[in-house]
Amino acid sequence: MFYIFLILLACIPIVVGITLLVLFEKNRLSKIIFLLLIMVAFWQLDIAFLYAHRLLEKETILFLFNLFRFGSIMITPTIFYIGYTIVQDILPKDLAKKWRLFINRPTVLLFYGIAFFVYIIGWSEKAIKRIELMNIGSSIFYFPVYGDLSWIFIFNIMLSIVSMTICLFISLHVPNKSIQSFLVYFTIFSAIGFAIGSLNMFPSARLYPSSIALLVYALTILILTSRMHLDIVNNMNRKLSEQKKFLFQVIDLNPNYIYAKDEFGRYTLVNQSYAQLMGKDIQEMIGNTYDEIQKNIDTEPQSKQESEEFQQKNQLLFKEESIKAASGEEKWVQTFKIPIHTHDSSTLLAVSTDITERKQFEDEIQFQANHDALTGLPNRRMFNEDLTNLLEKVKSEESQNAIVFLDLDRFKYINDTLGHDAGDLLLIEVSSRIKNLLKRKYPSAEIYRIGGDEFTILLPNATATDSEVFARDVLSEFNESFVLEDSNYFISPSIGISLFPNDGDDVNTLIKHADIAMYYVKARGKNDFQLFTPQMQQEFHRKVMIEKQLQTALVNEEFELYYQPIMDLKTNEMIGMESLIRWNNKTLGQVPPDEFISIAEETGLIIPIGHWVLNTAIEQNAHWQKTTNQPIYVSINVSVRQLLDPTFLEKLKNTIETTSLHPSQIVLEITESIAMYAETTIEKIAELKKLGITLSMDDFGTGYSSLSYLTKYPLDSLKIDKSFAINMHRNDENKAIIQTIIAIAKEFNLKVIAEGVEEQETCHFLAEIGCDYAQGYHFSPPLPASEFQEKWL
Repeated sequence: MFYIFLILLACIPIVVGITLLVLFEKNRLSKIIFLLLIMVAFWQLDIAFLYAHRLLEKETILFLFNLFRFGSIMITPTIFYIGYTIVQDILPKDLAKKWRLFINRPTVLLFYGIAFFVYIIGWSEKAIKRIELMNIGSSIFYFPVYGDLSWIFIFNIMLSIVSMTICLFISLHVPNKSIQSFLVYFTIFSAIGFAIGSLNMFPSARLYPSSIALLVYALTILILTSRMHLDIVNNMNRKLSEQKKFLFQVIDLNPNYIYAKDEFGRYTLVNQSYAQLMGKDIQEMIGNTYDEIQKNIDTEPQSKQESEEFQQKNQLLFKEESIKAASGEEKWVQTFKIPIHTHDSSTLLAVSTDITERKQFEDEIQFQANHDALTGLPNRRMFNEDLTNLLEKVKSEESQNAIVFLDLDRFKYINDTLGHDAGDLLLIEVSSRIKNLLKRKYPSAEIYRIGGDEFTILLPNATATDSEVFARDVLSEFNESFVLEDSNYFISPSIGISLFPNDGDDVNTLIKHADIAMYYVKARGKNDFQLFTPQMQQEFHRKVMIEKQLQTALVNEEFELYYQPIMDLKTNEMIGMESLIRWNNKTLGQVPPDEFISIAEETGLIIPIGHWVLNTAIEQNAHWQKTTNQPIYVSINVSVRQLLDPTFLEKLKNTIETTSLHPSQIVLEITESIAMYAETTIEKIAELKKLGITLSMDDFGTGYSSLSYLTKYPLDSLKIDKSFAINMHRNDENKAIIQTIIAIAKEFNLKVIAEGVEEQETCHFLAEIGCDYAQGYHFSPPLPASEFQEKWL
């Protein structure tokens, strides 16, 4: 509580300073004295935080103490600045000329510079080593322990004495006796206050002197200001009418709307701001009611409301209300009203502050809370709210409605390749196209951006047929390219649709089913739409089941490695084999790799599964080399997730050491998607090469194809994706692509392996164009280890 008291105490000099500014019309001297009072307030805050040991951490208190120490240090140059102002603005020219030789702008800047230097030094541990918790009497507070440079604070105190002495001598030469008296007493009491405050350097004072000094400063200035103002009032012959005029001037200058009404609602006091708002003169309003003044403007009568407000007895009323200005503009105001009752009359005094801008800002904040900052579309929160409201409405109408999920295909690739700025521009353009489509053909529909590159659309009163027509319209919007960085880019959406009530009658079910339908499109080639069907739900449940069974597949030893030979096209001999994982689960049966590998990637299970594949394949090859003496290599697929695993290299080294297999007999196949993680994987790839391991780029020609990584990574071979080799002899484009890939590989001195070779004709063509190796069903399907050994070793 004492800490709060000290904080409140710091407000006193600021209030006094504001009073000074009001009374003396903000002349330069009053502004500087106000600045001095702010420094005094900072000084008090500086001390107050030392009593905050129960509320703040010690480090925070030390930081705040050093921060607000600015106030006590800056008192010195500010007092000197007061002396400079007296010379510049108050002294006669002949006297001012003498003082200006050394009381001038450079010396003021010098004093401020020295003070600022003292303040900066104060942050050093050599100035204030630390703060220690003191317990003196009933007071518990932190006290600073000064260091070797503590003399710098003493130096600042000496400068204060100099400043106050100079200010006192200058004040004695002021010709106006009233101002001279004010300045002399001000300087004397400032010196007394500063001297009292300096006693804070002694712990036994319990840091109380600064509070006393603050009161000395504040009360002295307040008393001197009041006395000076009284002299001014006396010089005006104490005329009550002029005091009243001054009061009305203050009220009129107030930007707030100030007015008073009697018990009949008639205005008895109106300031200029309020009269201008109403479009009237002050005299026109006095004696009239609000309803009479606003009779030409469509507003609600206030007589009943005002009658209720008058029933309150001297109780402050607060409310936010709207006022119709004479211009017709609606103004929001924050109004404080207090009914004042005397023995013979009642008055309702009101002060209104214009908060129109704040209200607009609040509306903007509300808009931002419910809308996407990038595209301006309603966001996920708004979507959930609108969908909930729509379902509540249509359940009684028995109408069909569609929920459309839209996800951009390959957006991540564009975002990563061109940068986030280009990705943002693409999202803005996509939202703009769909909004324009809705505006043209589907005015009742609403689009939302729920995150990333995902959008949702509510399509009221839409059947399955309507939804399909709408989806085709959306897809057609993507037929035209998007211009990004002066280049044309094509992007497509995957669209999933669920219908109410066919696919669900609650928000969560409809969203889940639309999401499932959208991922169904993603899995089947993208750039299409799909209405939800129960079959998709079954596939979704199968995916969940696969994910569940994968958790225990390694423990239950359900995996097995098959091997497929890799043939030299020149000698027609086997030079290696690729290890291929197979999974036989008791519940699911044989699960194809294409079905479970992607799930393993998503869940992170690919790391332990991949480690098992690596160990098993290397151990198997080491065993075969010992028993058959055939120097063949084993090719092992490695995912990006495995390479990103920090333990990957260490585990691989341990396996090689355990099996004694030469690293040159190991080929690790990595995919082109590694290009997305070049920064984090390039060093690890280099380490693999140091071990002597061979590296091959798998599925070349698909995915994130880029020639840049051929120079970044120390590859040994490229593996042409099987999609190019299958039916190659019937597709000249595939032939051209394969020839191009081989030509590129030769330029980089890389071997080329073609997979998916199923026909003799394909084999001959590959040999003719310089392909080095091949694998596929033409030679052999993947075989279990025992069959592979029997047939090929």
